[in-house]
Parts: sequence; structure tokens; C-alpha cells
Amino acid sequence: MKVNLIGAGNIAEYHARSIKALGYELGIIADFNEKAAKALAEKYGSRWTTSTDSLLSEQADLVTVAVPNAYHFVVASAALSSGHAVLCEKPMTRSADHSKRLVELVKQTGCPFFVGYMKRMHPTVQKFADFSSRIGQMRSGLVRVYHPMPRESWPMITEQLAKFPSTPMDGVFVNSGSHMLDLLLKFAGPVKKVMAARMQYEDGCYPKADKLAHALLEMENGATIVVECGWLPLSGVGKRENGWDELLELRGESGLATLHTTWWERPQFESPVAELWDESIKSKESYIGGMIDNFQEEYRWIEKALAGENTPLASAEEAYAVDRLIDDIFEAAGVPIHVEGVLSE
Repeated sequence: MKVNLIGAGNIAEYHARSIKALGYELGIIADFNEKAAKALAEKYGSRWTTSTDSLLSEQADLVTVAVPNAYHFVVASAALSSGHAVLCEKPMTRSADHSKRLVELVKQTGCPFFVGYMKRMHPTVQKFADFSSRIGQMRSGLVRVYHPMPRESWPMITEQLAKFPSTPMDGVFVNSGSHMLDLLLKFAGPVKKVMAARMQYEDGCYPKADKLAHALLEMENGATIVVECGWLPLSGVGKRENGWDELLELRGESGLATLHTTWWERPQFESPVAELWDESIKSKESYIGGMIDNFQEEYRWIEKALAGENTPLASAEEAYAVDRLIDDIFEAAGVPIHVEGVLSE
């Protein structure tokens, strides 16, 4: 499989590394930053360009869009319009309106389109699908996302926003929370309404880079879900006491299903853990699927999807549901949405 990569930043390196590790061809990397494009291409043995149009004019089995969130819509639309199968990093776009338009473009072009909610690829997460189906009538749930953020990071973010106010930037809710919102919708179904929400910011970071986000959701199935996300300087919390505290908990009349996900940069050291308390047999069941690189697993599934197999990959429609929920929570919190570097009320 030949993959061309648009973007040469931090997340793009994880894609380049995975593509090469799987023995696929990394054809060409495009980024407007010549230095970044050249450095990443030389590291992984590919060609490079500063022209996205040049990359899109070449044949490839897949084009991966790994640019900053604010530019997903423009770049993914261009790739689809050029007739390419696309893997777009999450979130699909930074507004539900743009995501809806992208869903329509996917239908119009007929091109395969996948969104990078790669945590759903892990065997442990797929086992959680079985566990969550065995809890009976769902009554409540919890989405928890806390990642360790050093205190010294915030002055740097504040300084950047002060110098360059139009800098496209997102905080904890979009960057860290969107993965778990995808899993919530996958296993708990659609949201009926956002009952309450609140965002908290460091001085100088409003409204772009939220530090804490909380929401209360009413689901279509009648359950109430609490969502909490934060970037806090806590290094010893979470399942493994390493600062990474991600949990999806679904509680029903017959059982409790829990999923602890892992630090995505450390697949060689950690595995997600899924657990089920089954009230009917008064027993707890646990499942650990092993230490698997989610990025590599995602590309394996994409190769299968392009060959016509059914896969757990996130579709444009599923990603649109996540983006719509993100917009609804920001709206409930009274925070304006910023799209392509521009704020919209």
C-alpha cells in the first residue's frame, strides 16, 4: 500500500513511523514548512514537497491528512475532490457545519474516507463492545479524560496566543476529549441533549485553549452521562499512576462496564483494560488485549477496508456526530466556536 502524507508536524511523525514499520510505501510528504517537510522525509526515506496540489496529483492508495485541526476541512476536501481515499486525523473538522459538508462530499465522490479515532482499533476496546452490551438498561456513565500538563506549558501557550492571536489552537476538550467522545457515542448511542456544560481557561487562553471541560449529557437511551476533561499537573493519578487518567464507564441495571485507555505514545509499555461486573452471576470479568500500536493497527484495518472488508474504522458520519456534540457542548458552555482560525458566535 502506498501512502502519501500531508503534514509534517508532531502527529504526522507517528503516521510516517507506522507506515514504514508496516512495510508500506511512504511516497511523498507535503507541508508548507519546507524545513519540517524535508526533515521528516529524510528521516523516513520519502520525497517531499511544499505543494499539497503536487502531492494530490500523484497516485496513491491512501492520502493521510495530518495537518492542524483548523485545516482538516480544506485539505481533506481537496484530497477527496482529487479522487483519493483519505485518512483524516481527528477531529474531522472544527465545526459541525464543515463536517456535514464533508459527509456530503464523501457521498458525492464515493471515495473511501476514514477518521483517525484509532483508539477504537484496539482489541481491548472491541472487547468492551461485548461488555457494554451485557449491562442491561443503561442508566448512567462517565467519560473521564485527564492528561498530565506541566504548569510551565501554560505561559508558553499564553505567550503564543498573545503574539499571534489568529493561531489555530485547541485545548483539552477537542485534542484529548474527542477520542473518548467517539467511544461514548459508539457504545452508548446518540446524545439527546446537552443539559449543562462549563469550560475553564488559564488567563490569556480564552476562548481557544481550554484547561478544563465539564458537561452533563442526556442520552437517547435515557442514561445520564458526566463528561470531565482536564490538563492538570498531576503525575501520579490514573489506572497506572502515571498521570494518564482516561476512563469510559457505563452503568446499567445488570452490570457495570469500564474501559481504561492508555497513553497513546507508549503502546509498547501499556495495554487498555476492559472490565465487566455482571450482576446476574455476581462475577467480574477483565480483558487485556496486549500492547498494540493503535496507529499501526489503524493502517492494517484501512488496508482491509480498501480490500472490501468490514472494519471498526470511524466513518465520516460517525465523526460528524462527534463534531456536532463538541459544538453543542461549547454552545452550552457559552463559548464561541473558532473555525479555520476565525471565531464564530
